[in-house]
Amino acid sequence: MIKKPRVVFVGGVERVERSLRASGEELGVDVDVHAGHMQGNAGTRLAALVRRADLVVLVTGVNSHNAVQTAKKEAARNGKPLQIMKFCGAAVARALLAEVARGAATAA
Repeated sequence: MIKKPRVVFVGGVERVERSLRASGEELGVDVDVHAGHMQGNAGTRLAALVRRADLVVLVTGVNSHNAVQTAKKEAARNGKPLQIMKFCGAAVARALLAEVARGAATAA
């Protein structure tokens, strides 16, 4: 069985989360979303999501400073590619997921 690539979006995508997940499902990409809110155990959850990801998309326009720093640090620590974007709407996210899906198909 071929492992589906996993992309985690951090911050700024709460409004389009349903669309992201649907696009990921359609394209064969697992999508995780972390809103960037860092109350309670959210930092631990964010670190775990980054560790499992094949690509981390960090949206900085609407995100907490702590979430940005945590995602950057965990991506660097775990050797995960990091795509930093100021904003990320549904169309841009879908194009990014399609690119990841094409890359996974090529690698297989």
